[in-house]
Amino acid sequence: MGYVSWVGTVSDHDAAIVEILYELGAVPFVRTNVPQTLMWGETFNNVFGRTTNPFNRKLTPGGSSGGEGALVALRGSPLGIGTDIGGSVRIPAGFSGIYSLRPCYGRLPYEGAVNVLEGQEAITSAIGPMASNISALKTFTKAVLDANPWNKDPLVLRKPWNDAEYALTEHGGRGAQLCFAVMLDNGLVRPQPPVRRAMSMLVSALTDAGHKVIDWENKLHLELHAANEHILAADGGEDYRRACDLSGEPLIQTMMPHALQPDPHHPWDVHPTFLDEPFLTTLRNAGKGPISAYDLWQLHKKKAEIRKQYLDHWEATKTRTGTGRPVDAILCPVAPYPATPHGHNSNAFYTSIWNFLDYACTAFPVTKVDPSLDPPGPPPDSFYNQEDEAVFKSYDPDVFFNAPVGLQLVGRTQEEEAVIAMTEIAVSALETWKRVHSKS
Repeated sequence: MGYVSWVGTVSDHDAAIVEILYELGAVPFVRTNVPQTLMWGETFNNVFGRTTNPFNRKLTPGGSSGGEGALVALRGSPLGIGTDIGGSVRIPAGFSGIYSLRPCYGRLPYEGAVNVLEGQEAITSAIGPMASNISALKTFTKAVLDANPWNKDPLVLRKPWNDAEYALTEHGGRGAQLCFAVMLDNGLVRPQPPVRRAMSMLVSALTDAGHKVIDWENKLHLELHAANEHILAADGGEDYRRACDLSGEPLIQTMMPHALQPDPHHPWDVHPTFLDEPFLTTLRNAGKGPISAYDLWQLHKKKAEIRKQYLDHWEATKTRTGTGRPVDAILCPVAPYPATPHGHNSNAFYTSIWNFLDYACTAFPVTKVDPSLDPPGPPPDSFYNQEDEAVFKSYDPDVFFNAPVGLQLVGRTQEEEAVIAMTEIAVSALETWKRVHSKS
């Protein structure tokens, strides 16, 4: 987990997912870099150092599965595995131009996999595939589920791969008009111009393919984000400090290169920051961590209430879709920006919201930053908070040059098969749209 104290630690058995992959004929051959604690959207630790973005070394590949994302993007492996508690397979996919699936809790086996915050079960980590093409997500997920993973992990749901769900029987069937809801702005941090362009491209592609697109109306996002941060910080950071104390290494407080790797000749520290405190830190500091068991239970109760309200909110879209169904999926950014300069990925709410709600989702590539297409825009009349303002000010198309821009497709709980199928539809529509518009 990027800890000095874990150097030389060797497990006496394979994790359930590794056992299954060996049985299926896979060849695990490398472990890739992660950040200290795993709880960063970038990839740096005091053992192996920093992982850089394959498309622009001045940018981060994301995290926490940033090493895996970079390896797959460089075609060093046809398939990778990451873990995701707040976006850790989707952020690297979005930042490195690849595909990933964040399955729901208990769908794929986690038993035996080492993790942080072990015992924290309100918002749990999920294992998901990362690949250079969308078809690999289906191949991996179906193969693992066909291997009866519930016989190796008692927490895996006894739910085999469902061909009917992959055929979208609950969404009108293959070939039917789908209705997607677009969440361009989550009401907390606005996306930068390249992300807005990527969303516009995807909306145009789906509309041209005959599908319907409506706006997603945000619901309880601030309350959800606050509850999420308070749950994850309920121990006041004790889990991280204990791991660091074993070796005496310091707990990393920033991903900024100039603070971690002073080097006057290195270009990583040239981009200024406009953010003194990320918004999630503001929310976390407003909590009471470490908190009592009773206070934690109240957060769990709040989480259940929010999940129910969000479910009802999704169901209510039936009156707006025109298909006779609620929206089939939500489309949204992976982050409010493309792959950022090192130290600047401060916001994970576009991904962590779906961990909190336990919705199945994918990340997939759409475009790359092009200064001629993505000039800075005018500021809004007012900013939501300090991070919204900082993200706006930090955008420079020349600094972000060639950075991949990824988006998410979000389905509902335990709907992995349908989410993969709808992502295939979205990717196919996007590829067709690009071919048509490249000729115009």
